[in-house]
Amino acid sequence: MSNAVVRLLPILCATVWLAACGGGGGEDSADSDTSPTPVSAFTQQATWTVALPAAGSSVCYDFNARAEVSGCSGTAWDLKLTVGSRGSVSLWTNSGTSGTGAGGAFGGPFDHTWSALQTYTDATTLPATVFRADGASGVFSGSNSIQSAAFEYGVGGANDHRLYPNFRVFLITTNAASADAVGTETSPVFALQITGYYGGTGGTTSGYPSFRWVDRRAPTTVREATVDARAGWVYFDLVQGAVSSEAGTWHIAFNRYNVKLNGGSSGSGTVAGFVGRTPAGFYDANGAPVAAKFQSATLADDTLPDLQASDLSAPASASAWVRDALASALNPASRGSYPNALDYGWYVYHPTAASAQAAGLPAVAHLLQAQPERGSLLRGGEGNTFARMRLRSIAYADPNNASSAQTWTFDFEVQPAR
Repeated sequence: MSNAVVRLLPILCATVWLAACGGGGGEDSADSDTSPTPVSAFTQQATWTVALPAAGSSVCYDFNARAEVSGCSGTAWDLKLTVGSRGSVSLWTNSGTSGTGAGGAFGGPFDHTWSALQTYTDATTLPATVFRADGASGVFSGSNSIQSAAFEYGVGGANDHRLYPNFRVFLITTNAASADAVGTETSPVFALQITGYYGGTGGTTSGYPSFRWVDRRAPTTVREATVDARAGWVYFDLVQGAVSSEAGTWHIAFNRYNVKLNGGSSGSGTVAGFVGRTPAGFYDANGAPVAAKFQSATLADDTLPDLQASDLSAPASASAWVRDALASALNPASRGSYPNALDYGWYVYHPTAASAQAAGLPAVAHLLQAQPERGSLLRGGEGNTFARMRLRSIAYADPNNASSAQTWTFDFEVQPAR
């Protein structure tokens, strides 16, 4: 079990009726519990059987209407299937960089099993922050429950629903396209820490990321800013120290706790990042957050030397800078290595005939095999409906020909709007 899943269990026990979450012995034990079985809000079912489109094309599905949505436009569609130029298949939610809707995904296929998802009775009891919108995958992306490298969620336990910055130091270059961007100081290279997430009147409203940064050519000059990122992307110019616009000069942008840089898939600039340092004490030997450290009242002062350090880790070459790419929780990194099977979460790719045969398939190279025991919980494009989903099967027109037409079948158990 991954650390992300381990960290999620206390949250889920507090917010969702799970069969496995319960007390110990005595009068509170399961044997003496006379509480009625909760009624599930997932009252509808849908099945999407879709023929894979041509390479470079997408097709979208509305699990409420149980129908495909032409052109993948609007907020009604909930799941997009895209076939890449080389035939790879990816899945997307109607959110962020993938659509105009208010959708999102709570974890991907490596985070949840289908049977575990079926114990959920009401998706609205989950904090809205766990449904992650599609966006940029880059240096600020992580592998925790909210897929952030800069924040942790609920480190204080089951009743803690706050976000906590880890004061990690990110290097940000303004000129990743040039080799001289690697610490040679002919182009600005900034060191930046995200220091908070709450602000507004009273300082307790979420969606106000705070950050501080230095130009590494003058590390004693520390600059600080807070932006109101509650309603969409806010673009910031680190040179001028001011909010900008998407069409103007900007280096970093915030949308609530999501962060992107002006380069790669996120912008027309040449900005990229690199993790320079994770301050000591924030994580234990297993990679789990240390609550006492995250909740320390002196964190800002304690971690300032990390921001100004001259010995931060730096890219060995210009190509090592991390540029943003499009991402969704539904598209996790594959696991495994050639010539063995590669696990993409929703399906396994068998690169050799031997791999396919060992899995009980015809002895044909390049076959895909669905993993129906995996699942995810989606928020629909309208923002008020939910569905747990799985890929039930992948069928080939000719099972002995990996190049023949494929038909994918998805199952949905839907929680309609109230």
